Amino acid sequence: MEHESHHHHHPHGTGMRWLDITLGVAATIVSLVSLWLGLHSAHSMEKLVAANSYPYVELMRTMSGSRGSEAERVQHLMGYQMDNNGVGPARIEWVEMRFKDKPVEDITGLLDACCKAPQHDYNGLSRRGDIDGALVRPGASVQMFTWSDKGAPNRDLEALYRQMDDIDWSVCYCSVFDECYVRSSLSRKPEPVKQCKAPAVKFRPAQRGDK
Repeated sequence: MEHESHHHHHPHGTGMRWLDITLGVAATIVSLVSLWLGLHSAHSMEKLVAANSYPYVELMRTMSGSRGSEAERVQHLMGYQMDNNGVGPARIEWVEMRFKDKPVEDITGLLDACCKAPQHDYNGLSRRGDIDGALVRPGASVQMFTWSDKGAPNRDLEALYRQMDDIDWSVCYCSVFDECYVRSSLSRKPEPVKQCKAPAVKFRPAQRGDK
């Protein structure tokens, strides 16, 4: 009887076991290095894209007092606006304002904290309704509020003007890639955060009751 012979194919080698092992180890190392380089390159590209979309928000304060007509009375001007001096758009998530470390929710709350009066005078005040969600493109700004008593004297504005140094602020904003930062009047450098967790009291420029 004839038996079929089965031919087994073995991987080609050099015939020298130590050299085959060395070449296999070298090929594995090359593969691992290539994988590491690929991952490192991808990470570098992510950092480059993030750097090219980095927003840098600053809350700018305007204040001036000048002599005007009406027997040379002092005319006051004050305002707050957010400037984006970065290279990417900034989405404002929330703003917090504090008077002597006490959070205030709007212009009325700010005046209640600084300037006790039975009734506040908002004459000459121009304000934005809500700042949350505002998108500020690079090089642009968004005005929170401005206040001027050019038309007539305003005791509320005068009192607030004298105490502007007691007002602190914080803002949380995100890039288009949802990389978020917190910036405050107490720090010049934005602090990266995982998300913009809202404070207990958020500030909106308009007073209560406004739509």
